[in-house]
Amino acid sequence: MRLSDFTAHLTVVDDAEFNCLGYVDSDRPGVLVYADNLRYLAIAAANPNVGCIITTSGLADHGGPTSGVAIAESPRDAFYSIHRDLIDGSGVGLPFRPGRGSGCRIHPSAVVADGCLIGDNVIIGEQVVIRDPVWIGSDVVIEPGVKLGVEGILYSRSGDRQTLIPHAGYVRIRDGASLMSNAIVVRSVHDCQATDVGCNTIIGLASIVGHEAGVGDNVVVSNQCTLARRSIIGCGSFIGANVFVKEHVVIGAGARVMAGSVVVTDVPENSTVSGNFAEDHTGKMRRFLTRAKREKK
Repeated sequence: MRLSDFTAHLTVVDDAEFNCLGYVDSDRPGVLVYADNLRYLAIAAANPNVGCIITTSGLADHGGPTSGVAIAESPRDAFYSIHRDLIDGSGVGLPFRPGRGSGCRIHPSAVVADGCLIGDNVIIGEQVVIRDPVWIGSDVVIEPGVKLGVEGILYSRSGDRQTLIPHAGYVRIRDGASLMSNAIVVRSVHDCQATDVGCNTIIGLASIVGHEAGVGDNVVVSNQCTLARRSIIGCGSFIGANVFVKEHVVIGAGARVMAGSVVVTDVPENSTVSGNFAEDHTGKMRRFLTRAKREKK
């Protein structure tokens, strides 16, 4: 694909090829991205995987990628117009082929799309909905009411009308994971990056994993949590009940986020945070308990 294939949506300054659509920090070579502010432009300029960029005429004067440049009044709108064109023309690709392993137990009331890849010994409970395309490993347990591969909130606005932008990526559930009743895992927007749930990880009752969120191996996500889009949950970490993790936030490996926390900044490895907004309250709690003991005496 080339920028010049999409002149209905943009003005080409320097034509070049691209392989897929993605974000400015994508690790997929030859990606087409958009930059509608200086921060995105700087990230794109530093990323060797960016093959082409859509930006504004004013931002283009600030530098960026030296080839593969197009301009548009609204880079985001132009980018997602191309995104829709590619979906309509089946111009997206996935790293797996549909299939089903041996030893699976799928309840008759479950709805499993034909475009999914399911490993061996997978258990799928009542009223589960698995849409195209979802890649499920072996020995995965999916409890009743779980929904995989559904679309999340990403929209464009024109005047007073808001229109949902379709998702074209996929969900990956790795070996040994368990998804408890009514959990939801949202499909990624682009095919160059999955929404990923790691090996032997537990996603609790009615918890939501947003698009492109990455949940590492051996993680426990308790009940009714929200992991917003592109958040990263490190291996071996624990997320307490009713926790909200903001988009792009990184929870380090082995960290503990206590129940009810609202996490808006990165959490270091092996640390414990709590509260709204979440921070390390360990020392404060020790002082509180010490004071309480003294007062009791």
